[in-house]
Amino acid sequence: MQEDLSSPDLGPPELAARFARQQASIAAAVPDRLERVVADLAAPGSVVLLVGEGGTGRLALAREAARLVATHQDMGEVIELPQPPHETSGIASVFVELADAGGNDGGDTATIAARVLAGMLAVAPAGAVMLVAPSIDGYSPRDTRVLELVLRDHRVRAILTARQLTTPVEQLSSGERRSRVSVAPLDLAEADTYLSNLLGVERIETETLRRWVESAGGNSYALAVLALSAESAGTLRRSRGAAWSTATSDEVPSGYSRVLMGTCTPAELEVLELVALAEPVTEAVLLRSLDAACVSVLFERGLLVSKPSAEGSSLVAGHPLLASLLRAGMSPVRRIQLNDQIFRLLSEDLGTLDPVYAPDRLMRLVVFGLEGGHVLPFPWLWAAFEQTVRGGDPRLVLNLALAVTAHPGADPAQAATGALRAYRIARLLGDAGTLRPVLGMMRGILADRERVDAVTPMLRIRLETSLLEQDVWDDGDVDTALAAIVRLEADVNVAGGDELIAEVVRSARVQILAYAGRLREAGLAAPGQDVSPDLKTEWIRSPARAINTLILDQRGAFELALASAENTRMLSRLGPRARPDFVDMHSFGWLIGFWVSGSAESARQVVDELLTEVHTDTHAEARYSGLVEAGSVLISVQEGRWADAAQAAELLLDRLELHDSYGVAPLVQAALAHALAVLGERDAALRAIRAAGVPSRGMGQVLSGTRRLLTLRARQWLRLPDTAAEAERVLTWAQAEGLPLIELVALHIMATEARAASPELLERARAAAIAVDPPLSGAYLAHIERIAQGAGAAATDSDEPEVRMLAGLGVWLPLPPAGDLTAREREIALLAALGHSSKFIAERLHISSRTVETHLSNIFAKTGVENRDELSRWAARERAPLGALESS
Repeated sequence: MQEDLSSPDLGPPELAARFARQQASIAAAVPDRLERVVADLAAPGSVVLLVGEGGTGRLALAREAARLVATHQDMGEVIELPQPPHETSGIASVFVELADAGGNDGGDTATIAARVLAGMLAVAPAGAVMLVAPSIDGYSPRDTRVLELVLRDHRVRAILTARQLTTPVEQLSSGERRSRVSVAPLDLAEADTYLSNLLGVERIETETLRRWVESAGGNSYALAVLALSAESAGTLRRSRGAAWSTATSDEVPSGYSRVLMGTCTPAELEVLELVALAEPVTEAVLLRSLDAACVSVLFERGLLVSKPSAEGSSLVAGHPLLASLLRAGMSPVRRIQLNDQIFRLLSEDLGTLDPVYAPDRLMRLVVFGLEGGHVLPFPWLWAAFEQTVRGGDPRLVLNLALAVTAHPGADPAQAATGALRAYRIARLLGDAGTLRPVLGMMRGILADRERVDAVTPMLRIRLETSLLEQDVWDDGDVDTALAAIVRLEADVNVAGGDELIAEVVRSARVQILAYAGRLREAGLAAPGQDVSPDLKTEWIRSPARAINTLILDQRGAFELALASAENTRMLSRLGPRARPDFVDMHSFGWLIGFWVSGSAESARQVVDELLTEVHTDTHAEARYSGLVEAGSVLISVQEGRWADAAQAAELLLDRLELHDSYGVAPLVQAALAHALAVLGERDAALRAIRAAGVPSRGMGQVLSGTRRLLTLRARQWLRLPDTAAEAERVLTWAQAEGLPLIELVALHIMATEARAASPELLERARAAAIAVDPPLSGAYLAHIERIAQGAGAAATDSDEPEVRMLAGLGVWLPLPPAGDLTAREREIALLAALGHSSKFIAERLHISSRTVETHLSNIFAKTGVENRDELSRWAARERAPLGALESS
């Protein structure tokens, strides 16, 4: 694998200039490594060998270190030898230019070495040479001997690079004033620095960075390809100093293949393609099918590697990016041919073995068989389908479910089970092309009386309720769906009142009501808090309990909501058929419970735990839902990290625009509106407010109260004239839906907007606060009571304990108008006005204390204050009750 990313042969010409920046980017990413190389070159005659895999930035690091040493020692230009010539190039030696026209044919190695050294010194004004020799493990024996003789001269300092430590390379790097430096792949922090420099941003968004590093294996060349390919494809976004990719998969232009694969022969390419499709290749029958000579060559070039596995060792592509590129570049016909070839080899190797009793072999057969277009024995399909019951690659699960549903050997119950799982996964992935046919299959089963009679009542009800729920998701009439639910309830009662089936119907009722925003009715229909002694009953109740948890959060019953979410989440994980989507819903409810109650630290711990789970499981369904990311956005709002909240929300909304399986986008829009309003981005905030209010079925409706409050806060910060009227509308809505927390917050906004609280408003606030758990209820009520006291409650200093208490719980009251403050200055002014130290602000916003002090100086100048105390009084001025300023 080559390393010289400034080469014009790398691919799309518009990216060539960007690749030239790799050298400086690598140096910035690994300053300790660069410092060591420079230090090891301090003495005359020093030689440093950089050893590492292809594409890890060895050459870029060598060039930068050489440049620094040459500049410091006044050695003139760095001399860089060419890459070892390919045997078909017609070039005899890397030293052909320095050794005169005769090259290696002009004498013995000593004579050639003398000519090379003379040629180097001729262009070295200080009489000393700074040499870079890349890929010396590819040198011919004669070139290696020439280099060895040249390096004996104390006037030559050199940096050598090699992919592997062969005996000749080891000899070149052994001895006095000679050292070796291992060039490992970049870790997350190094990759962030490297890519940020390459793309000209402050940082790479966390999930994009993690995905790229995972795909590239930390290989700097592969990272550059992924980043610059995203930019070339138009999927790279930049905002607020961060960059991220909106692509759902990281595809690399085929033009890069010749860099990664060099000059592979057709036979070598065939071997690479088969390995890329089948990796890890452990089966002896597949290994024997490969051309041994090609495998040997590909091993030598690092394009294939052997890795340990449970079966002993496995053959894989030399780099994840190479495998991805090969798979992406295959034509559909070629892919089918290879899958067919692999399937036939594995099938012929079975002998008398029944793969149903060999799970690993079975899954390989089924995967390649389906991709190769084979009609597989139904027992194989069903056994593989059962293996994925607790999860797996969603695409594989979907293909299996579809194959089971359509197979002529499936009985009606198996076909219905396959259709239900295919429906769920297609919904999760947003695969509309699959979803519609699956819905047709489900309707087809229900329309066939003979097949309906052959399935269990439970399966029939699940098919019917799934179709009703989908109809509501598709903006179908809710009352029509509820009428169908009533008919199903009547059918269950007539059939003898099976409790488990009744729970399925009740769960469907709760989901239909909640996703349409009818929260009071959904809460009343939800199961009670008592846990059934039958674990299966609790599994069936799981989605309804998840919905009810979110409703309890908006009522202010935090303790009850958190206990319900944590308990049901634990129960949902048990059993052989756990539903990952139910677990994700309960995790989200658990997070929202902490967030709404103001427990920022606990909410952060939950998000970190969920992110760890997602990143540990390559196929976690939570990767597709957007729920965890939505939780991260809300926590940034709670913690007052407004720029982070806005950037994370914009990134998530880009993704949700392609597919929003839970209907969470309106909630994220509301959080974005609040963040933008605080940052002073008025027009963008107004757009987000409008987007948050667009009717949309799903989580945005389940969390209607939270969504409305976030947009109300945005209106407050924007000082929209209708904010109080909108708060009153929210109040009326919350009363109708039975959400006392939302009532209390709406009353608080009305009081802060009017800077006064009538006895009637105060009485209503006290009544609502009784139903809301502390400490949030106490904090809101205390501030409303302070406002209600009027002018006598005013403080002439910066003492605002109620405001600080609310901020500590994630409720941020607006600053006075300050249009000339930058977004960062607004963040810092808000925190400083509440009395937070520069150290606290620096840690919260991930900047230095010195930067905070610099911003504070600008804030003081722009607001006309001289110190923090005056800043606090400035911030409190427009929060004071009416008449307070005059009386003070």
